[in-house]
Amino acid sequence: MTIAINTETNVRDIPIADVQIRFRLRTPKEEKVRELAESIKTLGLLNPITIDNQNFLVCGYHRLSAYKLLGYETIPAITKDYSLVYSELGEIDENLKVSSLSKIEIAEHIVRREELYSELGMRLERGISSKEGFISTDQLASESGISNRAYRLKRQPARIVEDVRDQLRDTKFAEVLMDMVKLSQQTPEIQRSICKLLISGKRTTFKKALVDAQILDYRKNKDYKFDFNLKERWGRIPNSIMRFSKANSKIQKLCDVIHHDEDIQWLKREGINFGGSKIPVYQMAAEHAEFLITYYTPENGIVLDSFMGRATIGTAALVHGRKFVGFDITKKFVDKTRNVFDTEFNKDDFQLINNDSILLEEFKDYKDHFDAVCFDPPYVKAERYSDNEKDLSNMTSEEYMLKMREHFKQLYRLIKKSDYKQKKFFPVICKVGTVRDASKGIFDMDSEFQSAAKEAGFVLWDKVFNELYNIWGGVGYERNYENKYVQKSHETNLVFCKF
Repeated sequence: MTIAINTETNVRDIPIADVQIRFRLRTPKEEKVRELAESIKTLGLLNPITIDNQNFLVCGYHRLSAYKLLGYETIPAITKDYSLVYSELGEIDENLKVSSLSKIEIAEHIVRREELYSELGMRLERGISSKEGFISTDQLASESGISNRAYRLKRQPARIVEDVRDQLRDTKFAEVLMDMVKLSQQTPEIQRSICKLLISGKRTTFKKALVDAQILDYRKNKDYKFDFNLKERWGRIPNSIMRFSKANSKIQKLCDVIHHDEDIQWLKREGINFGGSKIPVYQMAAEHAEFLITYYTPENGIVLDSFMGRATIGTAALVHGRKFVGFDITKKFVDKTRNVFDTEFNKDDFQLINNDSILLEEFKDYKDHFDAVCFDPPYVKAERYSDNEKDLSNMTSEEYMLKMREHFKQLYRLIKKSDYKQKKFFPVICKVGTVRDASKGIFDMDSEFQSAAKEAGFVLWDKVFNELYNIWGGVGYERNYENKYVQKSHETNLVFCKF
């Protein structure tokens, strides 16, 4: 763009004391001044400073400062008849060519230049693409040698609140454009919070400070808050991969009373490693059941386990203040569980049913009854729990899934409806894995259960992988390699909701 001004360039030496300084957008850097002073002492001044007809400095603040540092009394100067606005524009244009400006300073210069053009009546109004004699954003971007989008991004940090700009402008954080753009998009309160974290050194990167500031703001502005520490309650921040152990807890000891009963305990394999190893049927860790119950299910709610087995989930539910309804097709499991529960819990808080749970016939007249469902179903032909033909562990994968599809329909009828806006959730939780069937490959319960649940109307709400301690890893690795598959180290916990 061309600005009509007096371009006479008469160079004359003027007393340094006569040069006047207005408020400037950019202050000189001491290191730069010292470097320039050494250059001037050796080579002389290559470019004179520029002043207006009132001796106000327009361009060359570093050069003037270097001359003062050297103790010189006069300095070569070009006098131009700039108005106050043109003087400031000249200063801005020179400063924008300096690579040492931070991204905040560049944005401030760009915005101020646009304001000055508006004062002169030369800035094109927003919404008008072009008008003769007026300066558009496209023209400003083009003169800077960048695209319109890049120009707007460079301008964006000027939207950061002034006190935050002042604190960050000379820091390393102001050197990254996109970080400053992201900062400018936050509310003033979050901007100040981010700045405080960075300046104090509590956070060393902008990304971490941004996340922490947003979390603090989120917690402060939400009505629903909890009065406990997540990490302290579950020993870690719950995430998508969890590891649970059979800790020496009160609940685990109570579960072991049932699990270790000789009448209901049996081995999955004997005679491994020349008869030296015995592998018992898998026992769910109490810590795992506790997490599923305390993290997902509502307090004081009624929890259904339709395949309770040896009642680890039921024990965790009752200990943590829920009521419990448990189904199992194996009578000895139900009887042993009842014996223990009768001595440990209030009989009004649990109901144990020895029956096929697929249709949940005992609740055929109920609807929206349970606050949560949590079950660990038997695996197809992996662990035979009984000789009962209705036992899912005796069925083919096709027969198994026909039953489970019907079961999910019944669960959809019986579980209460969740409400996302009110943050009320009534989950159906199931722990599943994979079963290998020779040349048929893997029966993937994860995908099969998701399909069955969605057909029934459920929404998949969460998914957590629990890491297994698997004894087979020490005895089956050669077989695994021979068959070209790896040892399975995780199971999947699927959480469904009805909305």
